[in-house]
Amino acid sequence: MKKFISIALTLVLAFSCLNIFVGAESTTEALPADAVIVTADNANTYEQAAAQRLRERLSQLFGLRLPVVTKAGDRFGLYIGSASDIDMSGKADGSYILRSVDNGVALAGSGTRGNIAAVYAFLENFGGCKVYTRERGMTTQQMAIMLPENIDINYTPFFEYTETDWHSPHDTEYSLMNGLNGGIYRSIPGELGGTVNYISTFAHSLTTQFCPAAKYFDDHPKYFALHNGKRTGDQLCLTNEDTYKIVEAEVFAFLAQRHDPSAALQIISITQNDNQHYCECADCRALDRANGSHAGTMITFVNRIARAVAAAGYDNVGIDTFAYQYTRSAPSKVIPEPNVIIRLCSIECCFSHTLDDPKCSENKAFIKDLEDWSRLSQRLYIWDYTTNYANTVGPFPDFGVLQRNMQIFYEHNARGVYEEGNYYVDSCDAEFGELRAYLISKLLQDPYCDYEGEMNGFLKAYYGDGWQSLREYIDLTSKAAARVHVSLSEDMIETFLFMKGEPEQADKLWETAKSAAEGEELDHVLRSELSWRFWKASAGIREFMDPNTAVNARRQLEEDLEKYGVTTIHEGATNPLHPLYMYVPAQYWHDKADVRNVFEKVFFVVSRHWRLMERYIRFMGELIKDRI
Repeated sequence: MKKFISIALTLVLAFSCLNIFVGAESTTEALPADAVIVTADNANTYEQAAAQRLRERLSQLFGLRLPVVTKAGDRFGLYIGSASDIDMSGKADGSYILRSVDNGVALAGSGTRGNIAAVYAFLENFGGCKVYTRERGMTTQQMAIMLPENIDINYTPFFEYTETDWHSPHDTEYSLMNGLNGGIYRSIPGELGGTVNYISTFAHSLTTQFCPAAKYFDDHPKYFALHNGKRTGDQLCLTNEDTYKIVEAEVFAFLAQRHDPSAALQIISITQNDNQHYCECADCRALDRANGSHAGTMITFVNRIARAVAAAGYDNVGIDTFAYQYTRSAPSKVIPEPNVIIRLCSIECCFSHTLDDPKCSENKAFIKDLEDWSRLSQRLYIWDYTTNYANTVGPFPDFGVLQRNMQIFYEHNARGVYEEGNYYVDSCDAEFGELRAYLISKLLQDPYCDYEGEMNGFLKAYYGDGWQSLREYIDLTSKAAARVHVSLSEDMIETFLFMKGEPEQADKLWETAKSAAEGEELDHVLRSELSWRFWKASAGIREFMDPNTAVNARRQLEEDLEKYGVTTIHEGATNPLHPLYMYVPAQYWHDKADVRNVFEKVFFVVSRHWRLMERYIRFMGELIKDRI
């Protein structure tokens, strides 16, 4: 049904734009200058805030100064919330209806976020308003709000929880326009709907926030995992009754401090630490073996917490846990409680092929786990990845899979999605970060949106007249990446498999984009080109191949990275400035360069070039063995 609504909306918008801009017989009319914004006499906080935000944006972008009233009289009205007389009871929080009524338009929403979502949908659909980046804020190319004769849009959020990081998604206006509601990276005022908050640590909370090793390990090592014959302080023993009692007490103490009964949803994370040190004591091992997965102990433990929380009346609290690495496979016997959120993580996946690509062996196991958890869990969330953390400066060619993967999550009953990206982007903004953030946001809002149109619209607005060349570059590199498998920590040389002439074509596309842009848009092109230059510098091709030009090309790249504030090469590593790096492929710029004598310097340079050759040989060998 939602897919049908999205397609229908796309057709309505395409038809209205055709009439506005092509000059066909008009079936749209501009919003009258003497229209009014109507709220009910007893309008709640959310309705009042939505009306005020609509008034502000109509004034700012279209010069319309519409009063907020409780009676429209004979004037054209924009009816907010309960003033519309549309019954929204029973609809999911954030749902809205935009509908033509007698001499007006109804903007009705449900819950805490529905009314403000209706306002932003109205501005986007009929005012052409967009928030592409936080710096630009809301913009439009239209001179007026253009209203079709019959408006009937009924939207229900695809996901109850939508989150990504990057740069612009931290912004409130950006998040409201583009449908982000997670509370990790943004703060949205309560009257504008607020956020869905993890009121505990977002992840890896066991042994850190709950039953912390710093407090208990020395005196009570049996509270912690027995792994490889030794107790370790970085995972818990989940079958130890004392461990459970401590965690339960800490959860309830946390709820007493942080719980908000008026929030639509609050989440507490009971999640394993970020390592493979699961407990192998007799009780944990038996429970895991009985379930065919280490998730057996985890879900059994979390279920107990969840039942206790539900019994205490915390109806709007979800208890979150991971299906991650050693707990990724679903258990065969234990079933998550209704208030348990299973956060399935795709960290092992290939990101150059869709998750359901039958030719991609890398993703088959994940799809099985997704299907299994989808059957077991009533509240399945996804933790997905959109960056190469080993070489963040370089390209991460996932644009060809983003939409289908989001649809797969939705079609497998996921109720929340976190798209982890370059969370340190402000020190490593060198690719298509703003584009990717925007597309992710729109897909979280609607996985069946006009993805191609959204991409093209952003490229044109952000990169200027040469945007089509960049679109061709994205398509070219997506095709080259689809010939191999790309992980979130892929070597640069293994990110693409180019055919003859394709790197030269990519260079030409960047030159065309630069020659067509100027000012701020040229700056955006130059910044994004850094990723392509870094890939060439890592792979040792083009200007980075010839010994006569390679050193100077690397120096220029280093200077430009510094110019654009790129101080981080990959997760956890700052951009080095050691002179020796100018003599080795950029793939190894994060290697330690603390050499001293002449021999050590020569060895550093020669060994890195030899290592690159070894990587090429291995890469080609994998291809020959039908890796593709």
